[in-house]
Amino acid sequence: MDEKRVVLLVDDKNRDLMVAALIAWHFRRRGIDCFLEPLEAYRGALAAYRPHMMIFNHLVASHLVDYSKRLARMGVLTAVLLNEGLCYDDEERSYNAGKHHKGAHIDYFFCWNQPLRDAMLGYGFGERTLIEVVGPARYDYYSEPWSRVFDDYKWPGRGRPKILVCTNFGLAKLFHVPRSEGKKLFAPWTDRVPIYRDWWGMIEIHQREQQRLLTFLDALVRSRKFDVVLRPHPREDIEVYRNWGATLPGDLRGEVHIDAGSNITSLILACDLEIACENCNTTMESWIAGKPTIELVFERHPVFYNPAVAALSPNCERPQDLVPMVERELANSRQESYLAGRRRHLDLWCSSPSGKATGRIAEIIAARLAHQPEPDWSALDLADRRRGLKLRGLQKLGEAYHYKPLARLRIRLLGGKYKLRAYGYEKAVTPKDVSQALKLIETRLSRTPTT
Repeated sequence: MDEKRVVLLVDDKNRDLMVAALIAWHFRRRGIDCFLEPLEAYRGALAAYRPHMMIFNHLVASHLVDYSKRLARMGVLTAVLLNEGLCYDDEERSYNAGKHHKGAHIDYFFCWNQPLRDAMLGYGFGERTLIEVVGPARYDYYSEPWSRVFDDYKWPGRGRPKILVCTNFGLAKLFHVPRSEGKKLFAPWTDRVPIYRDWWGMIEIHQREQQRLLTFLDALVRSRKFDVVLRPHPREDIEVYRNWGATLPGDLRGEVHIDAGSNITSLILACDLEIACENCNTTMESWIAGKPTIELVFERHPVFYNPAVAALSPNCERPQDLVPMVERELANSRQESYLAGRRRHLDLWCSSPSGKATGRIAEIIAARLAHQPEPDWSALDLADRRRGLKLRGLQKLGEAYHYKPLARLRIRLLGGKYKLRAYGYEKAVTPKDVSQALKLIETRLSRTPTT
């Protein structure tokens, strides 16, 4: 087999699928087959595709550390492409740099910024791993020609200023499930990263802030001055916002549109102003897209609030101040006084986004794969082959690798922890998702640029 093959594991389809599809697009133009599978399919993908490289979003969990060593023994390259990689906090950066899981075999590590690279070098990773600072790859979609993929969003409303409100309360849903679920989620960090030790306090804060956000939304809606789109964080329970919308008087319900399904890039490219909740990546994405931003400030917990980021946008702490602030910033949409600081921040923490990250990743890997020998496939065992057959079989059914036929029934009947666990499948890419994403990129990039 002469062709080179890469498996790119996708963690969350709402956040990661389109950037994975763009990387696959670059690979295929370099003669490399790239297969996109959910993160949970890493073992099944080995026998199903026999890849020369597998790309993970992290290799810190002990079972993945062990798996990376096995891949190395077989001659399969491993790479890490971070999907969340700002790491503002020093202890968090140290943890993610490998303080507690230094045993993984990683051939290539693609990170967002130089501070994380420096931290990794401090732990000796540079001796065996090529660490490349590429910035957030998904931010490529804010630059031509990639922005064509998302430049046709039809903003709902009456032709008034388009206001995008992005929420960021992914922990709030843990407030309503057994505490054991939250404890399990935070287990890797509570004893190692000080700011995560009070994990229940963080959950309570997100729940309170989510409710507080509704008062800001109410002010926007009742002003009747804007066409408002609300974008909940992918890990939030959207029913919180739907229930709030149902309490509005009938004549106000059309003043806000809840959009949990569209790609965030399309929403940011189409809006006139973006409102974010404390430390949210959508703020930086809006800067890259040239959109004015406002930051809503709540309890200033160090995990959720970064004063350096907050200083680069107008801050709003009271619902009654929001409407006049939005009007003022729309009139000053360039927000000139913040531009230099925003550029410096993006240069340091996001490696000066310019639309070249995905191409650079593909180019670096393609150069290595050109000289990579075929792995030792005789090392595949019966369990590997069984998992490969499982993956292929579920593909034919249109399901992800970790599909469980009774999961939806358990959610309806039992709710609670089963509803929370369902997120693990809801965020997974299916064969249809992958096919649609690849087709969308091909179609949009072949289109004449809009003027």
